[in-house]
Amino acid sequence: MRKKIFLFLVFLILILSSCLKPSDETKEIKLLNYVDEVLKKVNELKDKPEEQLEYFKNMQNNFQAILAFYKNTEIYINSKEANPSVNDFMYTLDNNKFVIKKPIYFTIEKGGSIYSLDNKTWYLSKSDPNLEIEGVQNDYYFDSKVIDNKFYVNYKMSFSIGRAPKIIKPRRGKKIVTLKKGMIFATQEEEKITSDVTKEILYLPAGTILSGKLNVDGNFIKSDSKDDVLCIKSLRDLFFYVKKKFFSMSFDKKNWNVNILSFEVEPIFEVKAIEDDHIFFNINVNANYYKDKISFSIINLLLRSM
Repeated sequence: MRKKIFLFLVFLILILSSCLKPSDETKEIKLLNYVDEVLKKVNELKDKPEEQLEYFKNMQNNFQAILAFYKNTEIYINSKEANPSVNDFMYTLDNNKFVIKKPIYFTIEKGGSIYSLDNKTWYLSKSDPNLEIEGVQNDYYFDSKVIDNKFYVNYKMSFSIGRAPKIIKPRRGKKIVTLKKGMIFATQEEEKITSDVTKEILYLPAGTILSGKLNVDGNFIKSDSKDDVLCIKSLRDLFFYVKKKFFSMSFDKKNWNVNILSFEVEPIFEVKAIEDDHIFFNINVNANYYKDKISFSIINLLLRSM
């Protein structure tokens, strides 16, 4: 019943979004410039949590514009080693890698993923500016620049317990398993999964590395990882009209009735331990748009995530 209600709400949102059309006066913003502006602003607000909260609230509740992601635009994303503080439990290394600084216990409950540093007090990792919940505090810095149709961003991040986390206890009876080489947490072939973090608590020792690759092939966007630098490239003009929490999409700024169900998205998602201290995320996605075809792949993805 819960999934049926959710499916109905998804269809309702898709119908409402597909009818959303900007007025002639709506401002058009180059996506690269907008993201660059946002990253520079959040750098300014890093040590001003109240102003940061208001900034994200305003963005979520009041933003209205057309974001233009023009054909052959490229985005390059890479991480740099951060300087963690004594309270941080995880931080970035070079080349889109993260390292666990303090041992962490991790599991998934109905409300989402939760974590603990002592297996006593558990925090929901979710953050929501409207609810004033911050599950994880991110001490970040972005170095970004736009050059013609290319956007480069290097980021540093370190993570500590949020300033306003929601406390949730894991279900009783979950056993604790320690990360070991060969563990498989997610794969298309479900029979090969050896550890289910919805039923177990995963213990990650200090020094554990998290890394991964994202490869997307399709007819409107592609991405790959070259020398561990993530590159995202648009294969055609994409326009997103954003109005508060709703959005619609167009390929030409004339027709705003692009059907979300005409997108066929098929991900192959694999998460496994390639060493006793290394978790690797391997994501391969085929993403295509077919105007005269209906696909329920996105709906299926949402349902699978529940």
